[in-house]
Amino acid sequence: MKTLRQFSLKPVLIIIKINSTCNPSMNDLNTGNRLKGVTPIDNQSGVTIIVTDGTLKINFYWDTDGNEIINFNGFNFSFGTNNLLTATDGTNTYTGTWSITDTNGYIDNLSDLKFDITFTPPINFVEIIDDWEIIDNSSSYIKLKDVVGSNGGTDFLAFSKN
Repeated sequence: MKTLRQFSLKPVLIIIKINSTCNPSMNDLNTGNRLKGVTPIDNQSGVTIIVTDGTLKINFYWDTDGNEIINFNGFNFSFGTNNLLTATDGTNTYTGTWSITDTNGYIDNLSDLKFDITFTPPINFVEIIDDWEIIDNSSSYIKLKDVVGSNGGTDFLAFSKN
């Protein structure tokens, strides 16, 4: 009987050990401790630096079934402080807002970030209002995508440094 008791406790301890090391604690999530080598602020700050350092242009915009880049030719976008977004072509200036939010409380992948854009009319700028998924970035560009509606169409939007 003693042998059976010792044998049955070992698997329980092993399972507890595995579970406690695989799941992040609330402390890890709340304080930004490193998990998987990534701090939540690392990705978010990196993307913020890319868009707020100078002006950007839209170099690609695919709206579900067609290329819409022509609607943004000549416009420079400034992602400013206090989430102010400005687009100007030297003659026309349109304002909106931007923000970066996380979708699950812990950012371990770039796709966990949503890049939110809002604009007032004209209609071309209203079309890019969305909470875009960040799919790629570097020091000179940011690439976004959005799955649209129940039909599953996908929009793509890319900004690059001027």
